[in-house]
Amino acid sequence: MSNRKLCLISPAIGEMLVKQLAHELKNFNLYMSFANYYAVEGYPKIEKYWRKRAQEEMRHHEWCFKYLTNADYKFNYPLIEENKEVFSDITTPFKLTVTREIETTDMIYKIHEAALAEKDYMTAYWVLNPLLKEQIEEENTSRMALAIIEEDSDIYLRSKEILSLLK
Repeated sequence: MSNRKLCLISPAIGEMLVKQLAHELKNFNLYMSFANYYAVEGYPKIEKYWRKRAQEEMRHHEWCFKYLTNADYKFNYPLIEENKEVFSDITTPFKLTVTREIETTDMIYKIHEAALAEKDYMTAYWVLNPLLKEQIEEENTSRMALAIIEEDSDIYLRSKEILSLLK
């Protein structure tokens, strides 16, 4: 554990949280790319769904930023890695999102485990709520949206149902 008189979290935990902050921005960028794809393809309700999902990712980024700042952890903003996912059909973005949200959850698990190992109970608690609590909803919504988009029914009805997942 670091000197808590100077900073609430250790350098190792701080680095992990900065990586998480960057990852949330990378998710934001990916979901906005999906929003653009659906807008151009003429599916405004699915575009709106992805815009809302992107805003959720920005909120998660803000949570990380605020925790790091409140912990008095100084950092330079990280470079956001480019998303290299390729998609050209209406189903692939939903499949990619399930995988991405599981990856996000795994990253959060690692932060929680590291915090517990350091006996940094404040960070361990914070990671549980809001981050892990939110991931339950994120993964569930992603799986439900994928199931809906894979149905064999009118795409505009499916679009409305997918958007309703976020209300």
